[in-house]
Amino acid sequence: MIGALVGTVTAVSGLLILLRHDTLRLRRHARRERRRLVRWFHTDTVAELPDRDPAGYVLVRALYAVVGGVLLTGVFAVSLEYFGWAMELTLRHRIPLLDSAVSLAVGGVGLYLCRQFAVALGRGDAATAMRRLGDDATQIRLRELERTRADVIRAVDDERRRIERTLHDGVQQRTVALALQLGRVRRLVRHQGATTLEEELGRAVDESTRLLDDLREVAWRIYPSILDERGIEAALRGLSAHTTMPVRLDLRIDREPPTAVGAAVYFVAAEAVTNAAKHSGAEQVSVSVAYLPDRIVVAVRDDGVGGADPRGGGLTGLRRRVAAFDGVLRVSSPAGGPTTVTAELPCAS
Repeated sequence: MIGALVGTVTAVSGLLILLRHDTLRLRRHARRERRRLVRWFHTDTVAELPDRDPAGYVLVRALYAVVGGVLLTGVFAVSLEYFGWAMELTLRHRIPLLDSAVSLAVGGVGLYLCRQFAVALGRGDAATAMRRLGDDATQIRLRELERTRADVIRAVDDERRRIERTLHDGVQQRTVALALQLGRVRRLVRHQGATTLEEELGRAVDESTRLLDDLREVAWRIYPSILDERGIEAALRGLSAHTTMPVRLDLRIDREPPTAVGAAVYFVAAEAVTNAAKHSGAEQVSVSVAYLPDRIVVAVRDDGVGGADPRGGGLTGLRRRVAAFDGVLRVSSPAGGPTTVTAELPCAS
């Protein structure tokens, strides 16, 4: 009630400020209005609005707030007076008990209706604030694009850091080991016979083979060349070469998507398969890709233990990558499994 009655006063004061064409005071008025709504009506959603159109907010409120406030004040005064009158007569035993109960009930209902009407006025003010003080559709879209761009930048940085760790912990260590092995071979050439030399050379060859495997793995994680050479379907069919787990494919791709979208589809599938192999304890994973008229849908399902955290680093990176194309990533991973990762990326036909 207090919040609604204060709102009646601010509706009048807002009109006076608007008539003075004082933009600064109008914005201050809008901030005070938002604080009023948060304090008395607990509408926290209006707390951080950018006050886009305070003049429009004042004008729209003027259409109902003044009349509503006057009506609320009148009904509240009458209901309160009637309730007090009934209470006084009851305490003095001047009316029968049944008449007293009816009178008190009528007064109580009137006060309750005033309370509900005050709440409705507050909700109306909050809705008006969201429409007039909040962002319009274009600004909301711009903010979303800014956030998505920042997420993409973070995703790229995360990918670079992961590549750096892979190079440091894998390729670099293999290279060091190979260098040490060849150094040992050189010393043996000077001091020992051919048999020992052959054994050491064999170890050096094995180490170099593992180094090449690591290099191929790193190159695949950065960007698979087959994606450009033979397309998305061939790249997806090559997923099984990079995991020890059986991968079942269901590919319904009747045309090649745009390069960037195809890369996103591939990396979603590849990362989801990698996560399943590392963390799910699954025996099999299936990948389905369907090219619909307006979008591509990727679904990766494993028969593992479930419990995947949608906020984990790998899934967060996938969500950012998909969001860069205005797509949606959904994760279903109940305890006990199965885990299903589904991505939908817009792609006009």
